[in-house]
Amino acid sequence: MLFCIEAYFAFQFYSGEPEFPIGIFTLDICNALIRDVLLASIFMFFHKHIIWVKQAAKAYSPIVILAILWFGISAVIIHSLNLNFSPITVISVFTGVINNVIFVVLAANLYTKRNHLVSKAIYFLMYFLTILIFYSDTIYFFVTSTHIEKVLFDNLNNYSITGVLYTTDKIVLLGILISFSFLILLFRAPKRMHNLHTKNVVFLTIMICLLANLVNYTTAYVYPKALLEEGFDEEAEIEISRNLSRDLLTKSVTTNLIREFLRNDVRPVTASNQLYRVAFSKQETQLLNELGITVSGKPASIQKTFPYEKVIVIIAESFHRDYLHFYNSRIPTETTEFLDGLMTKYPHLDHYYTSNKPTTQGLNSMFLSQSIYSDDQSFEDNVTLFKALENSGYNTVFLEATSQYYNDEFRAYKKRFGMQTYRAKEDLEKQGYTGSSGWGFHNDVMYDETIRLLEQNRDNKIFIATKTIDSHQPFPYCGLSEEDIPVTIKEQNKNVYLKGIYWENSTLKKFFHDLKERNLMDDKTLIIVTSDHNPHPSQNDNYKRLGQDDLCLSPAPIPLIFVSTNLQPFESFCSSTYSSQIDFAPTLLGILGIPSPPEFSGRNIIPIPEDQGYAIGCVGETIYYWSKDRQLTIDMYNGKNPNDYEKALIHWVQDSYVKYFHGNSIKVLQ
Repeated sequence: MLFCIEAYFAFQFYSGEPEFPIGIFTLDICNALIRDVLLASIFMFFHKHIIWVKQAAKAYSPIVILAILWFGISAVIIHSLNLNFSPITVISVFTGVINNVIFVVLAANLYTKRNHLVSKAIYFLMYFLTILIFYSDTIYFFVTSTHIEKVLFDNLNNYSITGVLYTTDKIVLLGILISFSFLILLFRAPKRMHNLHTKNVVFLTIMICLLANLVNYTTAYVYPKALLEEGFDEEAEIEISRNLSRDLLTKSVTTNLIREFLRNDVRPVTASNQLYRVAFSKQETQLLNELGITVSGKPASIQKTFPYEKVIVIIAESFHRDYLHFYNSRIPTETTEFLDGLMTKYPHLDHYYTSNKPTTQGLNSMFLSQSIYSDDQSFEDNVTLFKALENSGYNTVFLEATSQYYNDEFRAYKKRFGMQTYRAKEDLEKQGYTGSSGWGFHNDVMYDETIRLLEQNRDNKIFIATKTIDSHQPFPYCGLSEEDIPVTIKEQNKNVYLKGIYWENSTLKKFFHDLKERNLMDDKTLIIVTSDHNPHPSQNDNYKRLGQDDLCLSPAPIPLIFVSTNLQPFESFCSSTYSSQIDFAPTLLGILGIPSPPEFSGRNIIPIPEDQGYAIGCVGETIYYWSKDRQLTIDMYNGKNPNDYEKALIHWVQDSYVKYFHGNSIKVLQ
C-alpha cells in the first residue's frame, strides 16, 4: 500500500513535464520498491524471532538504547542533508548502527564473561563515553554538517567553552543535561545472562560488522556504475556525491573522534603554504603596465556609487555572449529579442570573458576574484564576495537549480563561498515546487523562488545569486510546445540550442515582467544577468551552425548586463572595455561603495576606459589574456621559450593566487 502511494506521488511529480521522463520515473519507483522490501524483510526477521529479540533487548538494554539513539541521529542527518530514503541509505543507517555500538557490544561481552565490578565499570564507561560522543558530534554536525574534526581540539579552551555556554539558550542546555542524565540512569547490566551468552560472540560481532560494511561499500560503489551503464549519467553523479553524505551515517563517530584526537599535529603542508610572493622587478612592472596591469599603488577610486539594497545576479549555465542576436546574426532575431532589448537599453560589457571553467571554477572567479582554482581556497576565514556583502548588512543567498549532491556542493559551496543561505533542488522540493527533470529545476521555478525571496525581504538588504541550469550542454531544455516557438527557430532543422536560447529569453522576459508587476523593480534594485562560463566547444552540428568564431574559444566572452531604474553609478561606464570574471566582485562592491578586499585580484571596471581594459583567464595550466590590441595564450609550466611579456604575466597570475593566502608578505630575491 505504501509503495502504491509513493508511486502515485512520483507520477504526479513528473506529470507536469512537457515529456514524461519514463526512465527517471521507473528508476524512482524501483528504488522505492527495493527499499520497502528491504524494510519489510527486516521487520519479518525481528517478528519471527520476537522472543529472542525481547530477551536480548532486556539483557543488553544499553546497546538497544544506543542503537535507538543512533537511529534518531541518523534521522537528523538525513533530514538536514535532504538525503533520499533509498535502499542504500537504509543499508548505510543499519551499518552505522553496528559501527557505532560495536565497542559497547564488546564491553558487554566482557561483562558476561567476567562478571565483576571492573568489567561492569568498563561496560558503563563505554556506554557513557559513546553517549557523550554522540551528543558532542551531533552538536558539531549542526554547525559544520560533518563529524568532529581536529580543528575542534585546536580551538578548545576555557574561553571557547565559556563563550558557547554563555551564548547558548539556557533551556537548550537544560534539555541536553536532563536528557543526558536520563540516558545515563537507564544503564542496566543484569547479573545473569547465561542463556544469551555464546563463546563466539566476539567473532560473530566482528564478522557481522565486517559483512555490513562490505555490503554497504559494495552497493554504494556498484549502484552509480550501473546507472552509468544504463545511461543515467546525471543520477550517477548525484549518487556518487550522496555517498559522501551517507558516510556520515555509516562511520563510527567514536573511531572518528579518537582518530582526530590522536592525529599528529604535524600535518602535510598545503600547496599554498609552500609558495611565497616574490617582488616584481622594474622590467616586469613596466611590461605589465603596458598590458594595463598595475602591480602597485591603490586601485582607482570611483566618483559615483549607489547603495542598491536588492542585488540579484542571474547566472545562466554555459551561456555564450554570441548566443545573442545582438552579437551574432546567425541567431534569428526572435530568439533573443528581449535580451537584445536589455543590451540596447542598459549598461553591458561587450568583451567580458570567462576567467575559469567549468561551473565551480567559474563561480570561484566571480565570488573570490581569483583566476587560479584550488582546493586550498576553501577555509573558514577565506575572503569572498558573499562575506564582504554580509559584513555590510546584506542577507546573502545562493539558489541552485540542481541537486545539492553534485560535487558535494551542500558543504563545498558554503565553505568556499561563504553564503549565509545555500538552497538547492531538494530545498525547493520541500517547498512544494514540482517538475524538476534532467539536471534539476527549470528557469521558471528558479525565477519564481527568486521573486518570492525578494517579496519576503522587501524591508531588508539582500543579495541573491540565482544559478540556472536549462542552457546546459548537451541539449539545452525548452519548456515550450512547438506551437509557442517562432517559425524562424523551428525552420533551422529543429536546432535544440536555438530552442534552449529562446527558452532562456522567454523566462527572463517573464521574470522582469513579474518584478515590475509586484513593484520589486525600483531605484534600490540592481539585476545583473551573466553566466558561469562559456559553453564547451562541441562537435554537434546544431551548435556549429550558431557560429564558428568566438564560440570555439576557451575561455570565451559571456554576457554581463546591469539592469536598474537607477543607473547613476554607470555614467562613466564604457561597454567596450575588456574585462573578465575576476573583476565581477570588485566591480559590484565598487558600485555599492564597499571597499574591495586586497586579496581580490580583479578590479572595479566601472571607471576603466577602453584602452586600459584587459581580461584574464586561467584554465588548467594555461593563461589567457585579451585586450583591445593584444591576445596571449601562455602555458605556465611547459611553455617553449616564453617572451618577457609572457613571463611577467605568469608571475602576476601566480602572485595573485599566493597573495590570497599570504597577503602583502613579499620575499625579495637577491
